[in-house]
This record gives sequence, structure tokens and C-alpha cells, in this order.
Amino acid sequence: MDAKSAARFKQHVERVIEELSLALTLAKETSPADEFLRLRTSVGDIIARIDTVLQDNIYKDHPGLDGMKD
Repeated sequence: MDAKSAARFKQHVERVIEELSLALTLAKETSPADEFLRLRTSVGDIIARIDTVLQDNIYKDHPGLDGMKD
């Protein structure tokens, strides 16, 4: 994947994470505590998988896209 495509992919992933975070915020306001904890765990797993995809497939080949790296 070229750098332009990798940057675009990263933008889409960041948008997905923002939407999942918003969904969690809304769920916290409307869900019973135990249901919210299960949902938070599921969403946390999804975000962790997304991060793994970024690390394994994008940042490895395009380290400049990772805001944490120099």
C-alpha cells in the first residue's frame, strides 16, 4: 500500500474509532451498568483489533503515519 492510501486508510480507521467512542458515550447514558460494561468490553476488543491492524499493516510500512513515532 502506498503512503497516500495508507494515510487515507488511517483516517477512516480514526473515524470509526471516534464513532465507536460516541456510541459508547451514548450507551453509558441509556444502558444499565452491567449491559454497558459488556458493551464497553466488546467495543474495547474491536478498537484493540483495529489498532493491531494499524500496527501490523500500516505503521510497520509507513512509520511516519503513527503520531506517536518520530
